[in-house]
Amino acid sequence: MARVFGAVVVCGMLAVPGLARAQATPAPAPAQTPSTASQSSPVVNAFYIGANTGAAIVEKSGGTFGLEGGVRVWKSLDVVGELSWMTNIVGRRQLDLISSVGTFVKSNGTAATGDMKVPAFYGGAGVRWVFEQVGMFKPYGIVTFGGAKYELKPTLTLNGTNVTDTTAQYGVTLGQDVIGEYTAGVVSGGMGVLVKYRDNWYIDGGVRITSLDEKDQRANVVRVLIGGGYRF
Repeated sequence: MARVFGAVVVCGMLAVPGLARAQATPAPAPAQTPSTASQSSPVVNAFYIGANTGAAIVEKSGGTFGLEGGVRVWKSLDVVGELSWMTNIVGRRQLDLISSVGTFVKSNGTAATGDMKVPAFYGGAGVRWVFEQVGMFKPYGIVTFGGAKYELKPTLTLNGTNVTDTTAQYGVTLGQDVIGEYTAGVVSGGMGVLVKYRDNWYIDGGVRITSLDEKDQRANVVRVLIGGGYRF
């Protein structure tokens, strides 16, 4: 009996240190599973490049196509650059001018009708602030400054015939207020929403007001845009 009791005591003495070590060993951390963290992570890591299209609206509605790129420089702040082609940014004053010119182009008492298109190309640089903490849908504000080249392209039609290039025979010369190529200073600003699509791809939708300081007027173009891009 004494031998059995001694064996039990020895086994207990050996088991106690092992038990203490087992209690001191921390439990392994639970395995982490993918969550919505990937959706709320920054839409831009280092830099991005994208494209957009949509409508450019002043007095009439035209199409627009643009390219945009940027670099993250601080927290949610990007330095950006953009290029935009707008098919027609004609304003009311330009339409009124060409219509008045048409009244002087006459044949047998019939006056010509006037119309105009004003295509423009804009390039600028600025900044964009993205509200990264919002979640999957990330609103942003953007402002850029730059310059534009635009062209006044009038059309005068008399009795169904285009007489724009032959107005001299009617005693009319088209002036710089209705024809020619010009440049303008531009400031553009707006807001939009970025949506993560897949991996590093994103969708971008927004509205921007692009103001051109033209030769005889200021044209405020509303650009409604949809596009996307890739972040690096």
